[in-house]
Amino acid sequence: MFVQACNAFSENTVLLPEGEGGVVVIDPGFSAPQEWEWFDSMLAEHSLQPTAVWLTHAHLDHVMGCHEMHKRYGLRPRLHSLDRPTYEMAHWAAERYGVALDPLPECDTEDFEDGQRLVQGQLELTIRHTPGHAPGHVVFIDEINARVIGGDVLFQGSIGRTDLPGGDPDQLASSIESALYTLPDHYTVVPGHGPATTIGVEKAGNPFVNAAGTGMLQRK
Repeated sequence: MFVQACNAFSENTVLLPEGEGGVVVIDPGFSAPQEWEWFDSMLAEHSLQPTAVWLTHAHLDHVMGCHEMHKRYGLRPRLHSLDRPTYEMAHWAAERYGVALDPLPECDTEDFEDGQRLVQGQLELTIRHTPGHAPGHVVFIDEINARVIGGDVLFQGSIGRTDLPGGDPDQLASSIESALYTLPDHYTVVPGHGPATTIGVEKAGNPFVNAAGTGMLQRK
């Protein structure tokens, strides 16, 4: 797995090699020449060919490289159906934040579903629908490697924003408790921003949602 912080929002773009020469690109946030240069160098160094673009969700910072991924490789992003409206709002968000965004390609016709098992080469991932930050947010759970590609749900000592369109703090707390905190403590969480953490660390001390139920989102 390779992770690169991209664009003005320091969004983590994740490359998951399939083990057979292919690589899945999750949340392509590439927006600057040096970010594409990093991507190209990783492909060349490890003899990888992109085979799929998957989105945890469709906020602006997570889709900025979708145009070029489609232009270069003919790949359309795949996401949860409830986040298609979020994807369609990306250009509005780009205008609001004053950043450039190339025309986005149409999404893949097949949507992610909660509980779905994805097999791509030697990759085996489970989809969990985790709304709260975005209506169609999903996480990718890799049981073989004990890790979660978590997007903007759970961060090191923090959580995803809930003040954007479609955000809901109660949903986010429920998503974290039901989809993530039920995983073993040693699982690594690779978030959409910032450093990786583990399930156990966040259950023990996350100030917003924790296993003790004393987090700021859990207080009623």
